Amino acid sequence: MADGKAQLDNDIIDETVSYREGFSYKFEDAGNVINVRCSSISGKETVYVNEVLVAEKRSFRRKSSMVFNIGGDRYEIEFNVVDMLKGETHCTLIKNDLHVKTIKKALLKKNQISGKNGWLKVSLIFVFGLISGYLLMDYLLIFFGG
Repeated sequence: MADGKAQLDNDIIDETVSYREGFSYKFEDAGNVINVRCSSISGKETVYVNEVLVAEKRSFRRKSSMVFNIGGDRYEIEFNVVDMLKGETHCTLIKNDLHVKTIKKALLKKNQISGKNGWLKVSLIFVFGLISGYLLMDYLLIFFGG
């Protein structure tokens, strides 16, 4: 029954993440607390074991991983951005090449670009960027005598 519950927990997506706070995940294994954080703004990814920094890097890829050791065990943290419109990101803990746990998180519903107005939001952002880019280039050409 424990396996069934773990599977049910594994299917739950926590939709409480904000851009400002970033994504944070907490794993517990062999008496160690493993805190993982990643920022969708800066791309910074960090892994803390019992509040000690053990791995850090920057990545803007949809898939990323970091390797670290605790005692004689090799651990790996994998990030996988599953849905960019929802900001859904899965964080997986692997110990000695065996899957331990995957935690799934997504942006707050109000920050997600999906839903009935998703493509409208994307279109408006695109048009705003297009107009802003045009006006900026026009200004720069006038300012620098082009």
